[in-house]
Amino acid sequence: MPHLRFEYSRGLEDLADLDRLAETLRDALVSSGQCPLGGIRVRGFRADHQAIADGAKSYHFLDMVLRLGEGRDAATRAGIADTLYAAAETALRPQVGDVPFILSLEVVEIDSRFSRKSWSTIHAAIKDQNA
Repeated sequence: MPHLRFEYSRGLEDLADLDRLAETLRDALVSSGQCPLGGIRVRGFRADHQAIADGAKSYHFLDMVLRLGEGRDAATRAGIADTLYAAAETALRPQVGDVPFILSLEVVEIDSRFSRKSWSTIHAAIKDQNA
């Protein structure tokens, strides 16, 4: 259950192709070998209301939060984080250029006792497409 949410500063979409970034991040999760394709969700949200650092209007950010199901050890989670961060940086650095910017990532483990996900037909759809 790798769910990646990224929140970004207003106007970043004018500098970077965020739809393509979402695809790049999905591909990075798949390439880690630790994230089943059917469980991956990548979603981006613009922060319409923001106050960054000292308030200069030229600052931008992209903050990622990856939620993972239980069962991966710390080294595996760190490897996924490194792969994901590197993919985001590689994609964004040439697009953002010299604009003041910060990229951040946090990995959170989902406590299965409080997670519900019994209705899902995506795994079957992926299996049918690949049959």
